[in-house]
Amino acid sequence: MADVQKKLIVVLGATGNQGGAVARRFLQDPQYAVRGLTRNVSSPAAQALRELGAEVVAAELDDVESLKKAFKGANLIFSVTQYWEPFFRPDCRAKAEELGITCRKYAYDVEVQQGKNIADAAATVVDTLVDNGFLVSTLSSARKCSKGKFQDLYHFDSKADVFPDYVVPKYPELAAKMSCIHTGFFTTSYNILPDSYFAKQSDGSFQMRFPCNPDKLVPQLDVNRDTGNFVYAVSQMPPGKAYMAGEYLSFRDWAAAWGRVTGATIEYKEVTIDEMVAETPDKACGLEVALMYSYSSDPGYDGGMELLTAEDIQKAGIDCPITTVEESLAKQDFSKFFSK
Repeated sequence: MADVQKKLIVVLGATGNQGGAVARRFLQDPQYAVRGLTRNVSSPAAQALRELGAEVVAAELDDVESLKKAFKGANLIFSVTQYWEPFFRPDCRAKAEELGITCRKYAYDVEVQQGKNIADAAATVVDTLVDNGFLVSTLSSARKCSKGKFQDLYHFDSKADVFPDYVVPKYPELAAKMSCIHTGFFTTSYNILPDSYFAKQSDGSFQMRFPCNPDKLVPQLDVNRDTGNFVYAVSQMPPGKAYMAGEYLSFRDWAAAWGRVTGATIEYKEVTIDEMVAETPDKACGLEVALMYSYSSDPGYDGGMELLTAEDIQKAGIDCPITTVEESLAKQDFSKFFSK
């Protein structure tokens, strides 16, 4: 059981990228006890968290009662939801086909419901949460921020439609204790889109190909190294604010940084949405991400919102280290792209 003398933070997705980073960071502070939630408490990642001192509890995002039980006694909650897991799962794709909707819309429906379940459960423990005790990972509303231009950028709206748009009107007391943490492009996203990040050319050089303005500044996040530090820093800020985690850098400069790290020759080329879809083996994935890159040009990945950054947190006197893109890339192994 959690030490009652400590503040208890309950971390969803504790064996995943964001949740795992958050759990590990709070475990470094003896003021906190960490309860990590996961579906599989027997996984190696769950065992590793236990060895670090976390309490690991089984909970299902589809089961609001399991969340209510897991949240009991929480002083802080870190929430993260998952679009891509139901998006890629074969059984979910079969279910989407059965329902006569796209797998993109199906994953949206799943993530929205899971987000609502988290909010509904969190509202039952609002009295035990500290003033800034509901820390939620989210993204901008593409539909609203683009003034209707992007109607189906589902993995953005599936987060924003709950955090904050569901929470604020339904649970004002919970909303008053909420901080919205937007996360930038992961610096490891090339693992999902290798042909768009590093398209090998006939002369041995590489080309990065996205439907995004080459000079538009977009946030880039080392999710495993920086999410924990960022959320920990946000927890020390006043509630009710919105943030962007990551370094703002254009994709042209991202490519240049990769070239310096690897010694490879690479150029950035802006392509159309249709071209990116055609070049992505999974067409549904290609469309979802191509819309994201286009949205990142205008109005911007952050939707044109005024979001606080690590620099703003540091100005408030709170330590908030952030890894630059080049530092992140320098710590990664890209040898597989040179062995083809």
